[in-house]
Amino acid sequence: MRTAIVTGGGAGIGRETARLLASTGYRVVVADIDESSAQTVADEITTAGGRAHPYRLDVASEAQWDKCAEWIRGEFGPAHVLINNAGVMDTGGFVETSAVQWQRTIDVDLMSVIYGSRVFARQMIDAGIEGHIVNLSSGAAFFPAKYIPAYASAKAAVLMASQALRVELRPKGIGVTAICPGAVRTDLIAHGERAGLDATQQAAWRAEAGRVQGLAFAKPDKVARIIERAIRRNPAIVPVNPEAWIGYGLFRLSPGLVRAVGSVGSLDLADRLLSRVQPLLNRITR
Repeated sequence: MRTAIVTGGGAGIGRETARLLASTGYRVVVADIDESSAQTVADEITTAGGRAHPYRLDVASEAQWDKCAEWIRGEFGPAHVLINNAGVMDTGGFVETSAVQWQRTIDVDLMSVIYGSRVFARQMIDAGIEGHIVNLSSGAAFFPAKYIPAYASAKAAVLMASQALRVELRPKGIGVTAICPGAVRTDLIAHGERAGLDATQQAAWRAEAGRVQGLAFAKPDKVARIIERAIRRNPAIVPVNPEAWIGYGLFRLSPGLVRAVGSVGSLDLADRLLSRVQPLLNRITR
């Protein structure tokens, strides 16, 4: 039986990916910093007749990645698939975003991909396994917006790291794919922080921004299907939603135009729009 590790597997895209891979015959390690969420998803999978094991993993810790890889090899043998899905999204301008927020974003969104890819690529190479690594980048990797510079920077780095890794691992028969979803109906914004707000303002922002993201057209299961297909077909880069495809194309054709569009949006504009659509949001989410 082939083994797949899914980080951030306790919710959203990770949860749906873990469930889908289990339904196609994988033994899935549901890795998440929230152990109870990982356990819940593992229980869902086993109840449905699949094989799953929860694992508490802080993806920002290289030492925990090393222990995870050692545990998986000891329990199940070398891994065949790694899905680097865990991530955070803090918002705020480049200057107002604190160094602590920048570091947290880089640690979770970028370094976790590097730690995981290194240790499991080595495991696949040593075992002679023609496996696959899927890294979740973002449509934000093509969009230099004023309100998510830390997130966009980290995801752009994930995109490039994935391509460099793909080149290196190709002779070993190991595939690497970067997935760039776009807006997806998850709790990513609701779990993030906005720079410059106090605790009360932070809670209100998370609630309202989370409601808006909850209206996104794409659901996590759509991204999960793309991930499963990528494991089979080994594409290099896969934008998912229309906005991600448009951003990908425009960034290649006219970076200046993309920068011009990115300069229009701001959190102040978002606040004004939120206040105007508040009645509509109340009706939709009632």
